[in-house]
Amino acid sequence: MSRPFSILIHMPFRRLLLPFFLQPQSVPLTDSIKGSGTIQPNQLLELKPRGSGTVERVYVKPGDKVKAGDPLLVLYNRTADLALEKARIKLSIQQDNLNKALSNLEKAEIRAPKRGTVTEILVEKGDSVSKGTAVARLRLNPGKTTVKAPFNGAQIKDVKVGDKASVLFLDSLYEAAGVVTAISEKGKLQSTGAIYYYATIEIDGEYYVEGTETLVDVTVHTAEGVQKAVETATLEAPEEIEVRAEASGTVSAVHVKENQTVSANAKLMSLDSDELKESVESAKRSLEQAKLELEERELAKNELVYTAPFDGTIVEVNVSEGEELTQSSSQGSSEPLIILADYSRMKVVISVDELDAVKVQKGMPVKVTSDAFPDKSWDGIVENVAEIGKSTNEVSVFDVTIVTGPIEELKAGMTVTAEIILQSKENTLILPAGAIREANGKTFVLLPVNEDEADGENRRQNLKEVKLGVKTGDYVEILEGLNEGDEVIVPASSSSQSSRQNSSRAFRFDMGPGGGPSGGPGGPPAGGPGRYPGR
Repeated sequence: MSRPFSILIHMPFRRLLLPFFLQPQSVPLTDSIKGSGTIQPNQLLELKPRGSGTVERVYVKPGDKVKAGDPLLVLYNRTADLALEKARIKLSIQQDNLNKALSNLEKAEIRAPKRGTVTEILVEKGDSVSKGTAVARLRLNPGKTTVKAPFNGAQIKDVKVGDKASVLFLDSLYEAAGVVTAISEKGKLQSTGAIYYYATIEIDGEYYVEGTETLVDVTVHTAEGVQKAVETATLEAPEEIEVRAEASGTVSAVHVKENQTVSANAKLMSLDSDELKESVESAKRSLEQAKLELEERELAKNELVYTAPFDGTIVEVNVSEGEELTQSSSQGSSEPLIILADYSRMKVVISVDELDAVKVQKGMPVKVTSDAFPDKSWDGIVENVAEIGKSTNEVSVFDVTIVTGPIEELKAGMTVTAEIILQSKENTLILPAGAIREANGKTFVLLPVNEDEADGENRRQNLKEVKLGVKTGDYVEILEGLNEGDEVIVPASSSSQSSRQNSSRAFRFDMGPGGGPSGGPGGPPAGGPGRYPGR
């Protein structure tokens, strides 16, 4: 059985006990802040012209659902296409220029063109050289001796590169093994009228003696049989070449010594050339500039392709294919080409004063209601509290942004009320705020006393210290100091000081299973009117 909720009124001339009976209800105690604003989509895009061109294609229509990155429309601009192609060509040219400059810089490293032995070094470290200056002499094919043997046309048909050969030294009758390394393609006319073709045979070992003519007989062992040279041949002098600088500069290092055998492409010496280095740096700068120009032209081209920046619904399409567009000098005054809205979440911005703004935190729960749907509410949370306030009527207010899930019932722009829940508790022991008295930093309530056992002075001083919890405009939570069923005297509201001094009322707090009263402290509970048993 529910417990009674009663009001005890104390007056100087009589005592009236006016009990009220109600159905106790569980009333949560909520501390909240309310504000009004217009509901809007989470994101709203009004697509304006970013450049000039002809509408080549429109991909969407009102009501379409799109994903982020989906194309919305494309413009065509011939000038932008030409500028882009020019930028690409310029970039290619500048890349070639850099490659040439780097290649020239590599020429500052003087290398052996073939395998050979360094017979003479013609420069020293610190010498200045010009392009084409001979810097070293190189004898090629070290450790090898060559001989060119003549064959007639019938013989040469059977001789192939790679065939083995025998070379007989006529002065010593020493026979050395060799191999055919080359065959002349054209014959050489002799004084006798015969035409000879020459096969080059390479022998391991260095047999050539400078200033001496060494005669040899050459025999080639072909697949078709043995072919003997038609005449005696002589050993060829080793080929010697001059290595020349391919760039101008100062010799900064010599990497080889005379009589040293080097491989092909071996580094012989290095040149220091400021001209070549500056040429490379200049080419690099020109290439970077060309890259930036190409990027700029690509961005301009991409500006003609309009894509959805987020998932959403197409609200309006105000453009058609073939239409000529120009970028408005005043973007704010031009009509949007397309309007895209994100209804996956909704948001509302309300203003709260500076005293309440410090209580609001990101993530706090919010209840959103609308007069258009009085029986419905929607849950939301605080997404953001503005860092900077705005002055309104000499009071600073702060914008609080609240987001909800999708709300199909409401249209964008409708007015809603947002209630930010600062604190909320269920089944709390509460009292009307007017029952609380403060003194010396403590809080008290006034308890009634039995008039038969105490005089008026003691009755006025019967204070009970209490500890408060959640505070709202109408109620306060009692954490300590009172129990269910305790009687508390609540001063009656009055327009004059005399009436406040001559009248008071007692609030009997009887909580049922649910928690607290559903009516206000100034009148009967919501369960119905009170019963008066008599005076």
